[in-house]
Amino acid sequence: MAQKRPRDQRVVRNRRVAIYTFLLILTLFYISAHRTVQKEREMEALRAETAAEGPGEQVKELAEGWPGGMPGAQIFKEHGDIDAYEGLKILPEDMWCLILTNAEYPVPEDYEVELEAIPGTEQSVDKRIYEPLMAMIGDMKAQGLSPIVCSGYRTLDKQEKLFNRKVLSFVKAGHTKEESYNLARQTISIPGSGEHCLGLAVDFYTRRYHKLERAFEDTPESKWLVEHAQDYGFVMRYGENKTDITGIQYEPWHYRYVGVEAAKYMKENELSLEEFYIEQSLYG
Repeated sequence: MAQKRPRDQRVVRNRRVAIYTFLLILTLFYISAHRTVQKEREMEALRAETAAEGPGEQVKELAEGWPGGMPGAQIFKEHGDIDAYEGLKILPEDMWCLILTNAEYPVPEDYEVELEAIPGTEQSVDKRIYEPLMAMIGDMKAQGLSPIVCSGYRTLDKQEKLFNRKVLSFVKAGHTKEESYNLARQTISIPGSGEHCLGLAVDFYTRRYHKLERAFEDTPESKWLVEHAQDYGFVMRYGENKTDITGIQYEPWHYRYVGVEAAKYMKENELSLEEFYIEQSLYG
Protein backbone atom coordinates (compact mmCIF):
# COMPACT_ATOMS: atom_id res chain seq x y z
CA MET A 1 0.00 0.00 0.00
CA ALA A 2 1.33 3.37 -1.02
CA GLN A 3 2.12 5.73 1.83
CA LYS A 4 0.68 9.25 1.90
CA ARG A 5 3.15 11.88 1.03
CA PRO A 6 3.91 14.57 3.66
CA ARG A 7 2.04 17.17 1.62
CA ASP A 8 -1.12 15.06 1.62
CA GLN A 9 -0.80 14.55 5.38
CA ARG A 10 -0.56 18.28 5.92
CA VAL A 11 -3.68 18.84 3.84
CA VAL A 12 -5.60 16.27 5.89
CA ARG A 13 -4.33 17.75 9.15
CA ASN A 14 -5.28 21.28 8.11
CA ARG A 15 -8.73 20.12 7.15
CA ARG A 16 -9.17 18.47 10.53
CA VAL A 17 -8.04 21.62 12.31
CA ALA A 18 -10.46 23.69 10.26
CA ILE A 19 -13.33 21.30 11.04
CA TYR A 20 -12.52 21.24 14.77
CA THR A 21 -12.25 25.04 14.84
CA PHE A 22 -15.59 25.40 13.09
CA LEU A 23 -17.23 22.96 15.53
CA LEU A 24 -15.73 24.83 18.49
CA ILE A 25 -17.04 28.18 17.21
CA LEU A 26 -20.44 26.63 16.55
CA THR A 27 -20.51 25.19 20.09
CA LEU A 28 -19.55 28.53 21.65
CA PHE A 29 -22.19 30.31 19.59
CA TYR A 30 -24.82 27.80 20.72
CA ILE A 31 -23.86 28.24 24.39
CA SER A 32 -23.99 32.03 24.07
CA ALA A 33 -27.37 31.94 22.35
CA HIS A 34 -28.70 29.52 24.94
CA ARG A 35 -27.59 31.77 27.78
CA THR A 36 -29.20 34.79 26.12
CA VAL A 37 -32.51 32.99 25.73
CA GLN A 38 -32.29 31.75 29.31
CA LYS A 39 -31.62 35.29 30.56
CA GLU A 40 -34.59 36.63 28.61
CA ARG A 41 -36.81 33.95 30.11
CA GLU A 42 -35.58 34.82 33.60
CA MET A 43 -36.29 38.51 32.98
CA GLU A 44 -39.80 37.72 31.76
CA ALA A 45 -40.40 35.65 34.88
CA LEU A 46 -39.06 38.50 37.01
CA ARG A 47 -41.38 41.00 35.34
CA ALA A 48 -44.37 38.78 36.00
CA GLU A 49 -43.30 38.19 39.59
CA THR A 50 -42.61 41.82 40.48
CA ALA A 51 -45.38 43.61 38.60
CA ALA A 52 -47.59 43.71 41.72
CA GLU A 53 -44.87 44.22 44.32
CA GLY A 54 -44.70 48.01 44.23
CA PRO A 55 -42.22 50.47 42.77
CA GLY A 56 -39.00 49.22 44.30
CA GLU A 57 -38.57 45.97 42.38
CA GLN A 58 -39.97 47.44 39.18
CA VAL A 59 -37.54 50.34 39.27
CA LYS A 60 -34.61 48.01 39.92
CA GLU A 61 -35.66 45.88 36.96
CA LEU A 62 -35.84 48.89 34.67
CA ALA A 63 -32.44 50.07 35.81
CA GLU A 64 -30.66 46.77 35.16
CA GLY A 65 -30.32 47.53 31.50
CA TRP A 66 -29.35 51.15 31.97
CA PRO A 67 -25.79 52.31 31.20
CA GLY A 68 -23.83 52.17 34.43
CA GLY A 69 -26.29 49.80 36.08
CA MET A 70 -28.44 50.42 39.12
CA PRO A 71 -26.65 52.51 41.69
CA GLY A 72 -26.88 51.72 45.39
CA ALA A 73 -29.66 52.43 47.80
CA GLN A 74 -28.51 55.95 48.65
CA ILE A 75 -30.91 58.43 47.10
CA PHE A 76 -28.47 61.20 46.31
CA LYS A 77 -24.89 61.29 45.16
CA GLU A 78 -22.51 64.20 45.00
CA HIS A 79 -22.14 65.31 41.43
CA GLY A 80 -21.65 68.42 39.43
CA ASP A 81 -23.90 69.81 36.75
CA ILE A 82 -25.85 67.19 34.87
CA ASP A 83 -26.33 67.98 31.19
CA ALA A 84 -28.83 65.25 30.42
CA TYR A 85 -30.09 66.94 27.31
CA GLU A 86 -29.69 70.32 25.74
CA GLY A 87 -31.17 72.92 28.06
CA LEU A 88 -31.56 70.68 31.14
CA LYS A 89 -29.14 71.22 34.00
CA ILE A 90 -29.60 69.71 37.42
CA LEU A 91 -27.40 71.31 40.03
CA PRO A 92 -26.62 69.72 43.41
CA GLU A 93 -28.41 72.60 45.15
CA ASP A 94 -31.57 71.79 43.16
CA MET A 95 -31.79 68.20 44.37
CA TRP A 96 -33.96 69.11 47.36
CA CYS A 97 -37.03 69.29 45.14
CA LEU A 98 -36.20 66.03 43.35
CA ILE A 99 -35.98 63.85 46.45
CA LEU A 100 -37.70 60.51 45.82
CA THR A 101 -39.84 58.72 48.35
CA ASN A 102 -41.90 55.59 47.72
CA ALA A 103 -42.27 52.08 49.14
CA GLU A 104 -38.62 51.39 48.35
CA TYR A 105 -37.23 54.72 49.56
CA PRO A 106 -38.75 56.01 52.83
CA VAL A 107 -38.53 59.60 53.98
CA PRO A 108 -35.09 60.11 55.59
CA GLU A 109 -35.26 60.01 59.38
CA ASP A 110 -33.45 63.32 59.69
CA TYR A 111 -35.62 65.07 57.09
CA GLU A 112 -36.69 68.55 58.16
CA VAL A 113 -38.94 71.03 56.41
CA GLU A 114 -39.76 74.67 56.99
CA LEU A 115 -43.45 75.16 56.32
CA GLU A 116 -45.52 78.01 54.94
CA ALA A 117 -49.28 78.10 55.49
CA ILE A 118 -51.56 78.30 52.44
CA PRO A 119 -54.03 81.18 52.90
CA GLY A 120 -57.67 80.22 53.33
CA THR A 121 -56.87 76.60 54.14
CA GLU A 122 -55.57 74.49 57.00
CA GLN A 123 -52.77 73.23 54.79
CA SER A 124 -49.09 74.10 54.53
CA VAL A 125 -46.20 73.25 52.20
CA ASP A 126 -42.44 73.50 52.09
CA LYS A 127 -41.66 77.20 52.18
CA ARG A 128 -39.54 76.87 49.03
CA ILE A 129 -42.50 75.84 46.85
CA TYR A 130 -44.94 78.36 48.30
CA GLU A 131 -44.36 81.08 45.69
CA PRO A 132 -44.67 78.88 42.56
CA LEU A 133 -47.71 77.17 44.07
CA MET A 134 -49.45 80.47 44.80
CA ALA A 135 -48.52 81.79 41.35
CA MET A 136 -50.11 78.72 39.75
CA ILE A 137 -53.25 78.98 41.87
CA GLY A 138 -53.47 82.72 41.18
CA ASP A 139 -53.27 82.20 37.43
CA MET A 140 -55.93 79.50 37.62
CA LYS A 141 -58.26 81.82 39.50
CA ALA A 142 -57.59 84.55 36.94
CA GLN A 143 -59.00 82.12 34.36
CA GLY A 144 -62.20 81.74 36.38
CA LEU A 145 -61.21 78.42 37.97
CA SER A 146 -61.54 77.51 41.64
CA PRO A 147 -58.68 75.23 42.73
CA ILE A 148 -58.53 74.32 46.42
CA VAL A 149 -55.55 72.66 48.09
CA CYS A 150 -57.20 70.04 50.29
CA SER A 151 -53.99 68.33 51.39
CA GLY A 152 -50.44 69.56 51.73
CA TYR A 153 -47.80 68.62 54.29
CA ARG A 154 -48.48 65.61 56.50
CA THR A 155 -46.55 64.31 59.47
CA LEU A 156 -45.40 60.70 59.33
CA ASP A 157 -47.85 59.93 62.15
CA LYS A 158 -50.76 61.30 60.14
CA GLN A 159 -49.61 59.34 57.08
CA GLU A 160 -49.59 56.16 59.15
CA LYS A 161 -53.10 56.83 60.51
CA LEU A 162 -54.44 57.44 57.00
CA PHE A 163 -52.86 54.24 55.73
CA ASN A 164 -54.20 52.14 58.60
CA ARG A 165 -57.65 53.63 58.06
CA LYS A 166 -57.50 52.63 54.40
CA VAL A 167 -56.43 49.08 55.31
CA LEU A 168 -59.34 48.83 57.75
CA SER A 169 -61.79 49.97 55.08
CA PHE A 170 -60.72 47.08 52.82
CA VAL A 171 -60.94 44.62 55.71
CA LYS A 172 -64.50 45.76 56.40
CA ALA A 173 -65.26 45.24 52.72
CA GLY A 174 -64.43 41.54 53.14
CA HIS A 175 -60.77 41.32 52.13
CA THR A 176 -58.14 39.47 54.13
CA LYS A 177 -55.57 41.51 56.05
CA GLU A 178 -52.91 40.74 53.45
CA GLU A 179 -55.20 41.67 50.58
CA SER A 180 -56.24 44.83 52.40
CA TYR A 181 -52.62 45.87 52.92
CA ASN A 182 -51.74 45.33 49.26
CA LEU A 183 -54.84 47.20 48.09
CA ALA A 184 -54.18 50.07 50.48
CA ARG A 185 -50.59 50.55 49.34
CA GLN A 186 -51.84 51.08 45.80
CA THR A 187 -54.00 54.00 46.89
CA ILE A 188 -51.91 55.65 49.61
CA SER A 189 -48.20 55.65 50.46
CA ILE A 190 -47.15 53.18 53.12
CA PRO A 191 -46.09 54.46 56.56
CA GLY A 192 -42.60 55.94 56.51
CA SER A 193 -42.97 57.19 52.96
CA GLY A 194 -45.22 59.63 51.18
CA GLU A 195 -44.63 62.82 49.28
CA HIS A 196 -46.93 64.78 51.54
CA CYS A 197 -44.43 64.11 54.33
CA LEU A 198 -41.85 66.05 52.28
CA GLY A 199 -44.05 69.12 51.99
CA LEU A 200 -43.50 69.07 48.22
CA ALA A 201 -46.88 67.71 47.11
CA VAL A 202 -50.46 68.94 47.14
CA ASP A 203 -53.84 67.43 46.43
CA PHE A 204 -56.46 69.53 44.66
CA TYR A 205 -60.18 69.57 44.51
CA THR A 206 -62.47 72.37 43.42
CA ARG A 207 -65.26 74.48 44.80
CA ARG A 208 -67.74 72.27 42.96
CA TYR A 209 -65.96 68.91 43.13
CA HIS A 210 -64.87 67.77 46.58
CA LYS A 211 -63.74 64.20 45.88
CA LEU A 212 -60.29 62.73 45.32
CA GLU A 213 -61.50 60.38 42.66
CA ARG A 214 -60.73 59.66 39.03
CA ALA A 215 -63.57 61.90 37.88
CA PHE A 216 -61.49 64.87 39.00
CA GLU A 217 -59.73 64.56 35.63
CA ASP A 218 -62.91 65.82 33.94
CA THR A 219 -62.96 69.12 35.82
CA PRO A 220 -61.73 72.33 34.13
CA GLU A 221 -59.19 72.69 36.94
CA SER A 222 -57.67 69.29 36.20
CA LYS A 223 -57.49 69.98 32.49
CA TRP A 224 -55.73 73.30 33.18
CA LEU A 225 -53.21 71.61 35.48
CA VAL A 226 -52.44 68.92 32.91
CA GLU A 227 -51.73 71.64 30.36
CA HIS A 228 -49.85 74.18 32.48
CA ALA A 229 -48.59 72.76 35.82
CA GLN A 230 -45.11 72.05 34.46
CA ASP A 231 -44.63 75.76 33.74
CA TYR A 232 -44.67 76.31 37.51
CA GLY A 233 -42.50 73.30 38.35
CA PHE A 234 -45.27 70.81 39.16
CA VAL A 235 -46.02 67.39 37.68
CA MET A 236 -48.85 64.92 38.10
CA ARG A 237 -46.94 62.50 40.27
CA TYR A 238 -49.01 59.35 39.79
CA GLY A 239 -49.96 59.34 36.16
CA GLU A 240 -52.18 56.98 34.27
CA ASN A 241 -50.48 53.77 33.13
CA LYS A 242 -47.60 54.38 35.57
CA THR A 243 -48.83 52.23 38.46
CA ASP A 244 -46.32 49.44 37.77
CA ILE A 245 -43.53 51.99 38.18
CA THR A 246 -44.79 54.22 40.99
CA GLY A 247 -46.71 51.58 42.94
CA ILE A 248 -49.61 54.02 43.33
CA GLN A 249 -52.80 54.09 41.30
CA TYR A 250 -53.66 56.96 38.99
CA GLU A 251 -54.21 60.18 40.97
CA PRO A 252 -55.08 63.12 38.71
CA TRP A 253 -55.44 65.37 41.76
CA HIS A 254 -51.92 64.86 43.19
CA TYR A 255 -49.21 67.26 42.03
CA ARG A 256 -45.57 67.30 43.06
CA TYR A 257 -43.03 70.12 42.80
CA VAL A 258 -39.80 69.10 41.02
CA GLY A 259 -38.62 72.43 39.59
CA VAL A 260 -39.54 74.03 36.27
CA GLU A 261 -36.86 72.49 34.05
CA ALA A 262 -37.32 68.97 35.39
CA ALA A 263 -41.11 69.29 35.25
CA LYS A 264 -41.06 70.37 31.61
CA TYR A 265 -38.70 67.54 30.71
CA MET A 266 -40.79 64.93 32.54
CA LYS A 267 -43.96 66.23 30.92
CA GLU A 268 -42.46 66.28 27.43
CA ASN A 269 -41.07 62.75 27.77
CA GLU A 270 -44.00 61.32 29.78
CA LEU A 271 -41.76 60.22 32.65
CA SER A 272 -42.63 59.40 36.23
CA LEU A 273 -40.18 60.57 38.87
CA GLU A 274 -38.83 57.01 39.15
CA GLU A 275 -38.18 56.89 35.40
CA PHE A 276 -36.60 60.34 35.55
CA TYR A 277 -34.23 59.10 38.27
CA ILE A 278 -33.16 56.20 36.08
CA GLU A 279 -32.70 58.31 32.97
CA GLN A 280 -30.70 60.96 34.81
CA SER A 281 -28.73 58.42 36.88
CA LEU A 282 -29.80 60.09 40.12
CA TYR A 283 -29.80 56.93 42.19
CA GLY A 284 -26.69 57.18 44.36
